[in-house]
Amino acid sequence: MSQTKPYYKQLVTLLDGRKAAIRPICMEDKSQVKAFHNRMSDETRFLRYHYCKGGLTEDDLKAYCEIDYYNDMALVAEIVHEEGSGIIGVGRFCRLPNFNTAEIAFVVQDGEQRKGVGTQLLKHLALLAWERNIRYFHTEVLRHNRRMLSIFRKSDPDLNEEVDSSSTCIVTMSVLATINNTP
Repeated sequence: MSQTKPYYKQLVTLLDGRKAAIRPICMEDKSQVKAFHNRMSDETRFLRYHYCKGGLTEDDLKAYCEIDYYNDMALVAEIVHEEGSGIIGVGRFCRLPNFNTAEIAFVVQDGEQRKGVGTQLLKHLALLAWERNIRYFHTEVLRHNRRMLSIFRKSDPDLNEEVDSSSTCIVTMSVLATINNTP
C-alpha cells in the first residue's frame, strides 16, 4: 500500500563542486530510471545486482518506483543541466522482518562515481531510516566491490562484516553511526 510521497529535497555539494538534488523516487521517474540503468556499464550493473542484469522491464520499473515511503524508501540523486535534469544515482532501503533493520543498496552512474554521490545517498537514507525507527542497515556486498565496502566502513567503523562465500560478505551497520560519521 503506497503512502503519499514525502516532501524531502536536499541540495548537496559533490566533491567536484557541482550541486545535486537528493529526493524520493516517484512513478514519474520511470523513464529516467530506465535511462539511468541503460547508461550503467555491465560491471556497475553486476556490482549492484550480483548478476548480469539486462534492460529493465515494466515490472522492474514499477517495483523500483512504486514504494510505500515508510518500509521501502528510495532516493535519487539528480543533476540539473541545460537539457533538464538527470538521475546519476539511486539508493534504497527495504525494512526486513526484524522491524528495526532494513536492507540497503545503492548504485551510481559510472562517470559520477568517486564524487560523493553514494556517500550522500547513504547519509540521507540513514536520516530517513532513523525517523522510521530503523536502527541497522544490512546488505550483501561482493567482496571485490572495494568502493562500496569503503563507504560502509567509513560510515560505521564498527560495522559487522561476515564472509558469506568466496565472493560475498554480509555487512550490518548502525544507522546512528552512519548519520554521525557521514559528511
